[in-house]
Amino acid sequence: TKCENCGAASGCDAVVFKVTGSGKAVIVKDDYKAVGSIKIKKGALALTGTLCEADGLCCYDAGMFYATIKANKKTFKLASEITPDVWSVFGKNLDKIRSNDVKEGKSYKLDSALFISSGDFVYDGDVDLDDLAFFASAFGTVNVKISKAGGSSCNPTSGCDPTYIPKSYSGWFVGKYACVGEEDCFLCDCADTDVFGGTWKASYKASAKTEAAAARLAGVSVDDD
Repeated sequence: TKCENCGAASGCDAVVFKVTGSGKAVIVKDDYKAVGSIKIKKGALALTGTLCEADGLCCYDAGMFYATIKANKKTFKLASEITPDVWSVFGKNLDKIRSNDVKEGKSYKLDSALFISSGDFVYDGDVDLDDLAFFASAFGTVNVKISKAGGSSCNPTSGCDPTYIPKSYSGWFVGKYACVGEEDCFLCDCADTDVFGGTWKASYKASAKTEAAAARLAGVSVDDD
């Protein structure tokens, strides 16, 4: 939910997703530059929020991405702060839910969009993360569960509160990192970065409610140097 008066972050559990993905990346193969494979063997996304004093709901404005990644034949681990630039729900049932014209105990489905961008990297194993940055977008669904309040319809005074439960997302990622070798280009000056990109999937893990739980899903220990 969007609000202006947010309180302590401790009032909200993290929303955690298990992440997998695959794609292509520029690599060095033998003595030349080539296109190689990249795979998110194990990954997790944790969206963290703050409690809104105005309505008692959570607004999510930060998070962490953890991953064990195989790039060509090399495996490494990383963790990155992320910003959820977009996390929205929409669809034919939205007006119904907003107006409380819903039935107690029933579930409604909404479409959802998610876009994240990377921030500071807090753990990088033994890989050079100079100039590393990534962006990811995805579409998915969110179930809205209406609490039972002893009536056939809910309204602002009936106590029938909606609970939003994410399901799964799928989409695309793209990014850049420090240039790995010599190349020719069709620009006036060749860039000092190389690129990677691919597709990813995220499935909601209701049992994981903290960033630490997300790190464990990805096989990453943020205490490692």
